[in-house]
Amino acid sequence: MYQDTKRVRTKATVYLDQYESDVITALANYLGVPKAEVMRQMLMKEARDVLGIDLAGLVDSVADQAG
Repeated sequence: MYQDTKRVRTKATVYLDQYESDVITALANYLGVPKAEVMRQMLMKEARDVLGIDLAGLVDSVADQAG
């Protein structure tokens, strides 16, 4: 089914307070994408920034998909 079995997504639980949850929900609604996609893109962007990895030309962002 999957060409690369390492690309199968696993579930991770993140606990947010109401304010944080509202921000994610509002952004997902604004962009018209699922909340999981917003959070995944934000998490991976932060990880790349912290690690100093520049994949800007290779990975579509949520904002690119919406516009």
